[in-house]
Order: sequence, then C-alpha cells, then structure tokens
Amino acid sequence: MRDEVKLCDGVVTLAPLHPAGPGADPRPEAPLPHDLHERWHEELPLRWRAHGPARAFGIRSDRPVGTVALRPAPAGFGAGDVDLVYVLHPEARGRGLATRAVLLACAYAGAEGARRAVILTPAGRPAAAAVAHRAGFARRGQISHADGTLSDWHVRALVRT
Repeated sequence: MRDEVKLCDGVVTLAPLHPAGPGADPRPEAPLPHDLHERWHEELPLRWRAHGPARAFGIRSDRPVGTVALRPAPAGFGAGDVDLVYVLHPEARGRGLATRAVLLACAYAGAEGARRAVILTPAGRPAAAAVAHRAGFARRGQISHADGTLSDWHVRALVRT
C-alpha cells in the first residue's frame, strides 16, 4: 500500500487522503460526523506513511465529490474483513458515483489481501443500503451497538489479485 496509489474506472478516481506536504490539510472534501472528521484529520497522514490498517480516499469525478475509507472490520467479524465507509456530497448523489467508488475500493482491498468487505447502514433504512446492494453486497443481519442503535450489515466477498 503506497501513498501514490490512484484508482480509476474512467468516471470516478480515488486518491489517498493525506497531506500533499508540510502543512497541507488532509481533511476530506465531504461533510463527516465531527468525531470521524477529527480522527481522519489527525490519524490518516500517519497511517498512510506507516502503511497502517486504515485507508481513506477522496472520491473525484469532474470535481471532489466525497470520501471512501477502508479499515479493519469491527469486533465480531472475521480475520481479513474490512469495514467500508463512504460519504458523498449531497449534490453528487444519484449519479452512481458512490457505487463506482465502493467497487474501486473493493478491488483495492482485495488486491491488498482482504477477504470480505462489510458495510454497516442504519437499520431499516433501505435508501442507506442502496449503494451496498448495487455494488453486490448482501444483507446478512443486524448488529446492536453499545449505545442501543442497530445497524444492518452487508457483506461482499473480495477477489484477491
């Protein structure tokens, strides 16, 4: 896994989120929950340089449209499973860009040796799961979080190349 990795399908390009140099801002171009935004801002540059387990990419079409990240799956999932998280600017939604980004991230994860990709979505919200389904993920059940919320979990086997 290298900083210079760039993934493209002809419509969507994924490039690592990390500082381009001293003082550069690694924050994603899409709005994120505050705690996730802060963690990405502080940790991702170090993880990319150290070849650590988290990988986050900016999603670009004709302009920056969001982010997609891969990290080790939460406790309870299998070895080799990766958690895939994506965020798209509202104005970029509905054009298939998130699905394309998820497929590129899955190809990258498979090439890096991951076995399965997992996407967690809010329970009972089919619209939230639409990208996962279009990208070939299958719903496998629900997870209860410590705060009492439920998530549906979706999985897709990855091809190792």
